[in-house]
Amino acid sequence: MKRAFINGKCHILDNNKTVTSAIAVDGDKVLGYGTDEEVFEMVGDGEIIDLGGKTLLPGFNDSHMHFLNYGYYKTIVDLDGCKSHAEFKQRIKDFIAEKEIPAGHWVEAVGWNQDDWDDVSLPDRYEMDEISTEHPIYALRVCGHVCLLNSKALQEAGINRDLPQPKDGYYEVDENGEPNGVISEMMTFLYGQMQEAEVSDIKEMLKAACADANKVGITSVQTDDFDALPGRNFTKIIAAYRELIAEGQLGVRVTEQCALTEMERYDEFEAAGFRMGEGDDYFRIGSLKLYLDGSLGARTAWMLDDYSDDPGNKGFGVYSDDKDLFELVERVTRDGREAAMHCIGDAATLQGTRAIENAAARYPDMKPRHGIVHAQILNEDICRRMADGNIMAYIQPIFIEYDLHMAEDRVGAERMKTSYNWRDMKDMGIMLSMGTDCPVESFNPLANIYSAVTRKDLELVPDGGWYKEQALTLDEAIEGYTKGSAYMSRDEKIKGTLEKGMLADMVVLNEDIYNVHPDKIKDITVAMTITGGKIVYRAE
Repeated sequence: MKRAFINGKCHILDNNKTVTSAIAVDGDKVLGYGTDEEVFEMVGDGEIIDLGGKTLLPGFNDSHMHFLNYGYYKTIVDLDGCKSHAEFKQRIKDFIAEKEIPAGHWVEAVGWNQDDWDDVSLPDRYEMDEISTEHPIYALRVCGHVCLLNSKALQEAGINRDLPQPKDGYYEVDENGEPNGVISEMMTFLYGQMQEAEVSDIKEMLKAACADANKVGITSVQTDDFDALPGRNFTKIIAAYRELIAEGQLGVRVTEQCALTEMERYDEFEAAGFRMGEGDDYFRIGSLKLYLDGSLGARTAWMLDDYSDDPGNKGFGVYSDDKDLFELVERVTRDGREAAMHCIGDAATLQGTRAIENAAARYPDMKPRHGIVHAQILNEDICRRMADGNIMAYIQPIFIEYDLHMAEDRVGAERMKTSYNWRDMKDMGIMLSMGTDCPVESFNPLANIYSAVTRKDLELVPDGGWYKEQALTLDEAIEGYTKGSAYMSRDEKIKGTLEKGMLADMVVLNEDIYNVHPDKIKDITVAMTITGGKIVYRAE
């Protein structure tokens, strides 16, 4: 079916920065663009959609998030915004009562941040027991790297003083050597002890995530889902996506960033018949996703030097042995694909960069698009090596909403000079893409673009911007959400612009993003979202 979107300000995002009044669509592809009259001729008796003067852009593409996590978290306890221990506990109690959760069934909660509490100490197992001793309970920090358990959950998970500390995480103990209920980087272990969801449940989570993503103009996501749910069953997750496509119910295009963090799991994945790169325009198995450290807020990001506000602590490196990491990156490089590596601390990013350099030396004829996810705490040497090695950066500007209030305390003024340095990276030729790491932060692209341009939190603080010299221009931020993200997933020939033959994935904004004060970008709303030429969201 042909459609004409007319009477608008249509930004094609081609090299000429073309802006037209209308764009024509044939099926799921862009047929052409031009004046209203020219587009009328292209579509003949096709459907006409009047944009009412609104601004149209290529659909937003979130280059790194946790899509299934978002849908999953909508089904469990939401602890976002808690301001105290008492409120934290009461929300979980209320959820148990409201849902009438039977004794013995797991209660799952997520989203707390102790930095927002009046008492920043962490609840231990005994305080968690005040919620319930009959239900195993876990409460995951907003960053996803620290989790609180009650005594019943510790028992169900088999975490006791006789359990050796795992190589990819750790549990804290009290003065008697007993686990105190605080675990870090151990969600993979915990999920292994819990019952996994069925494909039908996963589909409902994904449908809910799609609906909310379309409301904010997202037409594509690059998502790390394989560790999202208890059971970590990638076969069921892939099946859920494919069934939704067959049913015509997936309104967001998905590129999977495959969390296969051990060689054995990589082998299991391929033995099940899956290969990176396979798929179609709606769901593709993309890159290898690896975690090299934790988070800055939880002080588990891996640093070359001690935390400025926690002497003696350098955070946590997942791959204590370079060999394990290097072999994974070599393998994915040999396979003609790439690795997207979670690195927040400078030690983690240096290790990831070295792994990529090693793989490039072994396979010099391969041209992978390896990238660092987050790339927050850096130094001049790391930035130079990233530029020289064509290593990309998946950045999340919305992170400064929280981080600008604590990052300098964590790492000190000197390290801040080369941290969150998007302008410097861009000027050095490092390819940048924009994402949110949702549900760590909201996946609203307009808030993320605002953060990149203003370097302020959502309350417009600080007045002049935080390290304002590292801001991106509006054009650079929008391209990071369109062209840049498409390049990361090797989709630049079908996504990122609205040139003829590209996928007809578009977003219509209620205000002209190019003509509002930068402080107002975050308040812009979406009038319409189009995926594959079909309107998947229209504001009432």
